[in-house]
Amino acid sequence: MGTGQTRLDEISNIEFHGKVPAKITAYTTATQRFAHDLVRELDAAESAAESAMTQLKGHPLLLGVDVRARAWRVTRHLREAREVVLGISAEAVKFNLQFRQEFLEALEAMSKRDTKRSDYKGKVDL
Repeated sequence: MGTGQTRLDEISNIEFHGKVPAKITAYTTATQRFAHDLVRELDAAESAAESAMTQLKGHPLLLGVDVRARAWRVTRHLREAREVVLGISAEAVKFNLQFRQEFLEALEAMSKRDTKRSDYKGKVDL
C-alpha cells in the first residue's frame, strides 16, 4: 500500500464525532498532505511524459509533426490537474477557517466555561 492509499485511508477514517474542532483540523491537515503528495506526483509525471514524448522527434511515423507542440498539449492536462489539486488544498484550508469563523463564539465560550457541564446531550461537542 503506497503513500497515497495510506493518506486516503487516513482521511476516510476521520469521523466528525466527539470533539468537532479537533476532527476538522485533522481532516484539513490530512487533506492538505494528500493534495501536496498528489501535486508532486503530477508535476513529476508531467515532466517525465513531456520528456518521453519529445524524444519521439524524428520517428518515421511522425514525419512532419511538431512533436514538441503536441507533447506540450498532451501534458497540459497534467498541469491542469495539478492546478485543480492545489485548489483542493486551498479549499480544505478555507473549510477549516470558515468553520472557525462560524462557530467562533461557541469555541471562545468553551474555553471560558467551568468544569461543570451543561445539559447538552448531543452526539458531538465543541
